[in-house]
Amino acid sequence: MATTHWCRIRHDGKPTLGQLRGGRIDLFEGDLFDRPRATGQSIDADTAEWLPPVQPNQFFGLWNNFYERQQAESTQVPDYPLYFVKLPGCVTAHGRAIPRPAGDGQTIKFEAELGIVIGKPCFQPARDAIDDAIFGYTCVNDVTAGHVLFSNGEFQQWSRAKSWPGFGPIGPVIATGLEPDTLRVRAVLDGETRQDYPVSDMIFLPRDIVWRIASEVPLYPGDVIACGTSVGAAAMDSGQTIVIDIHGIGALHNRMT
Repeated sequence: MATTHWCRIRHDGKPTLGQLRGGRIDLFEGDLFDRPRATGQSIDADTAEWLPPVQPNQFFGLWNNFYERQQAESTQVPDYPLYFVKLPGCVTAHGRAIPRPAGDGQTIKFEAELGIVIGKPCFQPARDAIDDAIFGYTCVNDVTAGHVLFSNGEFQQWSRAKSWPGFGPIGPVIATGLEPDTLRVRAVLDGETRQDYPVSDMIFLPRDIVWRIASEVPLYPGDVIACGTSVGAAAMDSGQTIVIDIHGIGALHNRMT
């Protein structure tokens, strides 16, 4: 199957679907998950105002899903995906700023991750039906306020630490027709590679993640599941640019302000 790169941009003042082909974006109308129609128009991708390729109602993230990180941190291998939720208001797009929360002593981390985008309602699916439920894959930066996460000794505040405005960059596109298990995820901070790991090192691979979560939680078109991150996630400072790069999908650029 040929790979297709879907995106959303602002065109003529309104959100518009597109397919990225080389340096141009072909414009579409309709629903991304219900046979969108080409308009016959295209624009130069360099002039586009990017929007998140989807606006998820449910945005899941995994913790402790890589063997290398599990071994480095001496944690236990989980028997089920350990997930939290990022609230939808954190979602932002390629090229947008990540606003730094006000206050002193803030440690804000980038986490480069593969994102799964759900394309059909999915609840208690058969294992061999998972590919039908997955629309495609995108880049995710699971930005985290580390000082918030552990600020209460009795309760780790996952959703609060990960849901500030701008803490959920996704995009720039959703790639369809990919084999996710062969992908490699990179994080590049101000030109320096800080993370570079294979999806194949996941404890739960993408299809298994969807099957296991959907066995208990209904998933809907546009939902995003970030598959977790490996070693190398680190703090970033105001003025720095972070790029999440997955060959076959694209490169998600954001700058902390």
